[in-house]
Amino acid sequence: MIAYYFKYVALNICFLLLITHSSLGQIPILERNISVRFNNDKITQVLDIIASEGGFNFSYNSNLIDSDRRIDLAVTNRPVRDVLKQIFGTSISYKVRGQYVILQKNITENQNLHFVLSGYIVDPNEGIKLPDASIYEKTSLASAISNQFGFYKIKLSTKKFPIRLSISKPGYEHQIVFIKNAQNDYLNIELVAEKKELTYQSAFDDNSIEQMELFQKRNQLIESAPVFKDNRPPFVDAAGDESFHPVFVPFDSLAYRTDWERFKDGVGKFFVRRSQRINAFNINDTLNQRLQISLLPFLGTNRLLSGSIVNDFSVNILMGYSGGVNKLEIGGLLNGIHHDANGLQIAGLGNIVGGQLRGVQVSSLLNIAGSLDKGLQLSDGINVVAKSSNGWQVGLINFAKDVGKKGKQIGLLNISETSESTPFGLLSFVSSKDGYKRLELTIDENETGSVTFKTGVRKFYNILTIGYNFLRTRELFSAGYGIGRAYEMSHGWMLNTDLVANVLVEYDAFNPNVGALYKFDISFEKQIARNAAITFGPSFKALLIDRYNFNTWQGKPFSRMPSYTPLFSTDHSTFWLGFQMGLRIRSK
Repeated sequence: MIAYYFKYVALNICFLLLITHSSLGQIPILERNISVRFNNDKITQVLDIIASEGGFNFSYNSNLIDSDRRIDLAVTNRPVRDVLKQIFGTSISYKVRGQYVILQKNITENQNLHFVLSGYIVDPNEGIKLPDASIYEKTSLASAISNQFGFYKIKLSTKKFPIRLSISKPGYEHQIVFIKNAQNDYLNIELVAEKKELTYQSAFDDNSIEQMELFQKRNQLIESAPVFKDNRPPFVDAAGDESFHPVFVPFDSLAYRTDWERFKDGVGKFFVRRSQRINAFNINDTLNQRLQISLLPFLGTNRLLSGSIVNDFSVNILMGYSGGVNKLEIGGLLNGIHHDANGLQIAGLGNIVGGQLRGVQVSSLLNIAGSLDKGLQLSDGINVVAKSSNGWQVGLINFAKDVGKKGKQIGLLNISETSESTPFGLLSFVSSKDGYKRLELTIDENETGSVTFKTGVRKFYNILTIGYNFLRTRELFSAGYGIGRAYEMSHGWMLNTDLVANVLVEYDAFNPNVGALYKFDISFEKQIARNAAITFGPSFKALLIDRYNFNTWQGKPFSRMPSYTPLFSTDHSTFWLGFQMGLRIRSK
């Protein structure tokens, strides 16, 4: 029994050690926290203890260190990187290979030109290291992002000291530090959380039950503000030995986003490096450069601060990405702007502006802007304004969420949620109450029945219609397109004036007869229910007969059309006054 008990305890201890070792192995060696205390201990013993505490091994040439050196040091819960820095300073560098930390003599190349500054970004109040903080220098545009463990590494120029270094992260106060010389190459930087002012409001003016219930109900309707979440998968070993601008696993930082923000994120993830997107999100400073040239969004003179820099002129050989443009941007394929654009954008395929466009976008395929203010989108393909538009959109397909009084849409297909102006095109759809939509089932003197759809706004709408008559000796089919205008009247009445052109096809056993029917309809609409109305009115019609169908052995095409005496008739044309009436399903 005792032997079984000890066996059970031993298995559990092994299991716990396995779990501990597994979780420790997921943390990069240099980021593992250790607690050690040395009192006049030899350097070789110190390294052995550090390796044992961190769960790794050291590899180094014995001639590299002075074996007689004694160490006095006490640290509690500090990263291995920090401990090694305190022991060796700048004399030794280290690389990680598997479970080994390789110590090497620190040889600084081109020390007269640049040096490398590293350290941690920490929150002193919470005692935590901060990931995804931006560290940048405005003059040289050097930048870095702190990794998952708050560690950063940035390459700085030595041409001018002191170096003014900026540190930004949402939710924390902007920090500026000055680097006085190249020997100051390891620096932990503190960021203090922003102080949020609390406003107090009296719950109610009196102690009545009604006031208390109203206050409670109002509070229940208040939604909590968006929060930042770190949903990243396990960290991929990063900052120790890679480039000066680490790349991390992509993640979504906001719990809630609008559709436009989701779209921008999707485009950004496809075209732009994550480091650039984080910098654009973190940095609120206004950075300006007169000219930038880029080959790709992540390869250009703006470096990794592209999304935060406003350029006067921007030249993108293939594709580019910047914070804004003031005058002119030219792109071989695609131009991308994080914030606002002024002036002229020309691209082979498309232009994308995340903020407001005050100027002109010209492309062969796609123009996209967050909002359009007194500007123009001109494209052979699609123009999109995600929010409000007070400019002109000219293209095959135009979309804007809200079109203002000064906004115009001209294209084959125009789409908007609201519109205070009149769109012009083959088809226009306005989804809100500003739009005009009707679905009609009507009859007239020619057709047994026709279905008509009208869409646009009251001042100008498009008409699509199809009709059929199976009672005639020769069956008659029709399809047409037109335009119209509606006039609001009182007491549920509305007046419509429609101009429609129809193609008529009369069934013939040998060859179908084809003609053109032009109609000018004046119809009165009377609302009879919330979404229903009846319509009736006169219709002026003109029928033009295809001369190749004239005088066939069957007789005149479209005979007895109309079935009564017309106003005017020739061998090739007929004019008459008809009627139309029917039922409409109307939008609200």
